[in-house]
Amino acid sequence: MKKFMLLLTVACWAGMATAQIQQSTGNEAYTDIYKEYTDDPEVHIYTSNIDYTELATQITAGCTDDYQRVRAIYEWVCKNIDYDLSMSIHRADSCYAMRKGVCQAYCELFYRIAQPLNIRVEPIDGYAKGMDGRIGKDGHTWLFAYTKEKRGILLDPTWGAGGMVDGQYQKNPNCWMWFNVEPEWMLMTHYPNLDVYQLIDQPITMRQFRDMPMANPLWREYGLDAKKLFNLAKDNALALPVFYNGGENQFRIIDIPMIDSLTIGQDYTFRIQMLADRAFLVRNNKDYNQTADWQSEGNGVYSISFMPRDTVRLTFGLKDRTRANYWNTMLEYHIKPPTAADWARVEQKYPLCVPEARAVGDIDGKAWEQAGYDGHRLLQVIREQKVQELPTIYSDQGQKFKIIEVPMNKQLKCNKEYVFRIKPESGLEWAVVNGTEWFKNWQNDNGVYTLRVTPRKAGMMMLCVRMTEKPPKFISCLMYDVVK
Repeated sequence: MKKFMLLLTVACWAGMATAQIQQSTGNEAYTDIYKEYTDDPEVHIYTSNIDYTELATQITAGCTDDYQRVRAIYEWVCKNIDYDLSMSIHRADSCYAMRKGVCQAYCELFYRIAQPLNIRVEPIDGYAKGMDGRIGKDGHTWLFAYTKEKRGILLDPTWGAGGMVDGQYQKNPNCWMWFNVEPEWMLMTHYPNLDVYQLIDQPITMRQFRDMPMANPLWREYGLDAKKLFNLAKDNALALPVFYNGGENQFRIIDIPMIDSLTIGQDYTFRIQMLADRAFLVRNNKDYNQTADWQSEGNGVYSISFMPRDTVRLTFGLKDRTRANYWNTMLEYHIKPPTAADWARVEQKYPLCVPEARAVGDIDGKAWEQAGYDGHRLLQVIREQKVQELPTIYSDQGQKFKIIEVPMNKQLKCNKEYVFRIKPESGLEWAVVNGTEWFKNWQNDNGVYTLRVTPRKAGMMMLCVRMTEKPPKFISCLMYDVVK
């Protein structure tokens, strides 16, 4: 019989302790797969001299169906068997006695434990890819276990048990990554010698398997659709955002852009399900929407439509549990170089995000809008007056006014006259202050105040209002820099 081993480079897949599928309880709903029985697997298994009945009974005590029994055997094997780095242990009996073995030994021991329980298990011989994307030339063995009549699940106890991390074998703290694996997920890393074990409608060839891009275990952890990904990979059309560790058992993806690069000015839908109490956001440089901005659909599901409007990357992140104002990136998209048409779409929805507006510095769009300048009007002024930097605007202390006309460049010149025309909505008294000089001689025309000011001193000049609080004090509304 042919002896199949798991190469250590392949074993690295099992060493992804950071990518942990949610713990299985044995009571969760599961999807089994229809499969006709294949030839008696006993002919491919080494003979055994051990009666595993007592062990099987102990392992599966309390289980009420074959799925739970298969799950219990899988967990026991993963927790109790280490990988044989000498690659010399292939048989179930030796594996049980030494508590280690290669992939073939893992699978044969699983088979022997399931046998007294009348659970049919079929070892699958084939090839597997390592983390470097290369196919192990010595082959690999995994399993199909029947949980019902002609229905069952795929599993790989060798990879579930552990793998090589930094040159050392380590046990996986969570073995469920390789239990009850969808056929499409399995086919991204495991290629069976017999097409019947691909368990898909149109089997792929070894060449297709070899040419498929390397699967990221976080794709499955974060809930991406296996069939959709597999079809994209098979057609060499798979290009996804960068995935980062840290979100395991924290969130699941329902719908995201299934591409690696986004286009400025286009809306993209993000739908996630939160599994833990964590704040989250989608961010494109300085533009972002946090948890409160997302639509809650119930059952922890949130959605948002987001338009990238900056050439810097777009990310989805979770709030760090210990560091204030720090967000852990989970997904990262590149932004395609924008065209004029892309910027035109941005301008329609977010006029203050186009390059001309960003060039004048950070713009408090909300404050300017309260003062009567919506984004489109403000952008028009920036373009027409060739604004280099807008004056600083304040609106956080209750001061309210509408701007009719004010200097729109922050930098003003000494001994040059400027016109301030506003319509106050709050406050007791308005003034423009330059150094120690106060300008208060406003002309009131039906509630519109006009003041002509000629600053004489370099430094700061402010439009101020005296509020009604006690004691009354002047606070700034607009701030300028005066130069000689």
